[in-house]
Amino acid sequence: MEYKTVPEMFWDRLSKNQDRILLKYKSSGRWQDLSWRDFGEQASWLAKGFLELGIKKDDKICILSENRLEWYLTDIALISIGATDVPIYPTNTPWQIEYLLNDAEARAVVVSTMTQYNKVLQVKSKLKALEGIIIMEPDQTFKEDKAVFEREGLQSKYKRAEDGLLSFSTLVNKGRTSGLDGELRERIKSVKQDDLITIIYTSGTTGEPKGVMLTHSNIMSDIEGLEDKVNQYMHEGETALCFLPLSHSFARTADYYAMLYFNVTMSIAESIDRLMANLQEIRPTVMVSVPRVYEKAYARILETVDRGSRMQKKVFRWAVDVADRFVGASSGGSGVPLMLRLKYAVGDRLVYSTMREKLGGRIKYFISGGAPLSPELGRFFHGMGINILEGYGLTETSPVIAVNDPGYVKYGTVGRPLKNCLIKIAQDGEILVKGPMIMKGYYNKPDMTAEVIDKDGWFHTGDIGFIDDKGYLHITDRKKDLIVTAGGKNIAPQPIENMLKLNKFIEQTAMIGDKRPYCVALIVPNFEALYEYARENQIPYKGKGDLIEKPEVQQLYKGVIDGVNGHLARYETIKKFKLLSKEFSEATGELTPTLKVKRRILMEKYGDAIEQMYRDVSKEVNL
Repeated sequence: MEYKTVPEMFWDRLSKNQDRILLKYKSSGRWQDLSWRDFGEQASWLAKGFLELGIKKDDKICILSENRLEWYLTDIALISIGATDVPIYPTNTPWQIEYLLNDAEARAVVVSTMTQYNKVLQVKSKLKALEGIIIMEPDQTFKEDKAVFEREGLQSKYKRAEDGLLSFSTLVNKGRTSGLDGELRERIKSVKQDDLITIIYTSGTTGEPKGVMLTHSNIMSDIEGLEDKVNQYMHEGETALCFLPLSHSFARTADYYAMLYFNVTMSIAESIDRLMANLQEIRPTVMVSVPRVYEKAYARILETVDRGSRMQKKVFRWAVDVADRFVGASSGGSGVPLMLRLKYAVGDRLVYSTMREKLGGRIKYFISGGAPLSPELGRFFHGMGINILEGYGLTETSPVIAVNDPGYVKYGTVGRPLKNCLIKIAQDGEILVKGPMIMKGYYNKPDMTAEVIDKDGWFHTGDIGFIDDKGYLHITDRKKDLIVTAGGKNIAPQPIENMLKLNKFIEQTAMIGDKRPYCVALIVPNFEALYEYARENQIPYKGKGDLIEKPEVQQLYKGVIDGVNGHLARYETIKKFKLLSKEFSEATGELTPTLKVKRRILMEKYGDAIEQMYRDVSKEVNL
């Protein structure tokens, strides 16, 4: 690896890419291009502004913001002067923010909007180390929002907090006129590979969040391990659409620092709701994503087909069957028969090309991580000519451990390990990892660090899996998610949940059954598909809650469950289900920021419904 630190990599890349477009972002409804030179100039001004504030090497500065231009600028500025940035999800509550700011001992926090500022304001008196708040909001918006605060009677509270409050543009201007160019150069040189670049807090599916300490060496070694796997599609001239939260390690390394290293132009998506529109506008060639996005796209495709004519449905089913056989023949090693190639070409003209156009028309590869991808989903998109490269990793591993290579994709696996990463499987099936990408430890938690990194340097992932005879890593489930029934049977819920989510009528699901005699499931319907079903079958209803209780709807979902149960061992089958009217969300605490289910939270929230399901099954058995 030619670079030891991220700032060294960034500023060297900038010197070679002055006029190339580094970043695209939307402003006033139009996409704006920002060159490496212009981005670097703004980042250097901001870095010198932080120097003016007295930010020292190793100081902890939090970033509480959505993905936006200022996030990238703040990050590059801070790590260039040797500070450690601590990202916070903008969906976090004031009390979560209080915990993170105090645990990280943050001297300052950079917030995006008045909404985020107000969260900090609510807990400011309890923050032990905080000295200042910097707000990204443009000055005019900032002044207008301040006026609203005062009109609403918050003037005195606002003024008490105003000491230490600084606007982003004021800080940039401080740096621009500071004359600290020499000190900035010295700071960049002084950053060492073993220095902390960031502390990323785990999302806390169980217990309180832990601050994962990652060094420059951790990040750069992970990019080095990725290089021989991704250099076929991540290089100069490629364009990425970036929407995963930068507060997460997956986005931070794979969707940001790696893009800088490989000279890929990054485009900041407006939001998850605008993702499909942004795909059409940017027409990216590569995108890093999570399975939830593919699941939604798949469901939308099925809904569109269902609204078509009988002939359109017939053509679609034929094309999907041809694509599936084509993918199987392509990976079989014996070659694709001529007749199948001709049929696939017809299918591409009639169906596959149209689907690719809906995703911008230029996608070469999707990179998937954060949660397991259904093998059926992977093969489906591959058949459409859209390759999904599934990988695996954790925040504690910077994060990538393994990923499928282009041309060597094996669906149902997360690919082979990176070249600088060692993997072994413990006796109980847990995946253990060793390599330069393993975290320094949990911040201020040496005992917890010792629990996951043993005396020989092996990191215990908490995931269960195995390596096949071709060297591909298979993840069967999270160790903590494994359901162990009262009868002692081990059940991995995620593969079963993925099977359920392939059905167009199911949006989300969570299996329950640990220490129980059998499994039950919470199911969130795909209400668009369910509304259509109700119209077609003339089922009257007053709202979501009424619709899901209709006998016809209950029977529909029983049929879906029975269909999946037919592919499972008897002890794995779902004996009862509960339809829910509200989607699991990050905002309500049921999902992590990368959209993984927090099973413990669901069990608490829907405890009464779960207990009722078990009572109902017991009654049926007794009958």
